[in-house]
Parts: sequence; C-alpha cells; structure tokens
Amino acid sequence: MTVASSADRSSSAPVHTGTNRRRSERTPHAAGAWLSSPTATDPADRVEVATLNLSRHGVAFELQSRIPTGAYYILRFNLGSQKITSEIRILSCRAGDESFRVGAEFC
Repeated sequence: MTVASSADRSSSAPVHTGTNRRRSERTPHAAGAWLSSPTATDPADRVEVATLNLSRHGVAFELQSRIPTGAYYILRFNLGSQKITSEIRILSCRAGDESFRVGAEFC
C-alpha cells in the first residue's frame, strides 16, 4: 500500500459532478471487513462489516448497529491480494431497512 504525503493529499482536487461533493470517485467493492476500536487489544472485540464501495479518500460499509459520527475506528479489509488496515473517521451513519449505512474517510 502506498502512503501519500500530506502534500499529495492536500493537492488532490475535489471531484464535483452535479451534486457529488466527493474528493475522489467511488468504486463498488463488496468484501468482508472488520471494524474495531483503535484501543482494542482482543481480536474478539472486532465487528464484521460488509464494504460497499471504496475511493482514494474513504469507504462506505454496512453495519448492524449505529455508530457515532466523528468517532475513529480501525478498518481491516482485503483488496485483491493486499490486506489493508487503516484508521477511519465516521462521517455519516444512516439507518437502512435492515442495517446502517456508514460513510467514513481514511485518516
């Protein structure tokens, strides 16, 4: 996984198409992932989530319970043969029919 410098991140231009406020294009990506507190030490404390899409700056996933916006978590998922671990900040958590749709940005 390539880590961008803060100069790279600040120079990326937002993608504005119509009402889309996203900084980068989202790509559908269905995969199992695990969410945990940054301070968790027991692997049993992680929660399985289903990722919906990815972008350079964030991720959307479904979760069975509501989580607070502004909170920080660790997200682990596979992208092809790569295993990705990243801290995320929760931007939105919306109730769906049977789960909550969460939008988060990579830190």
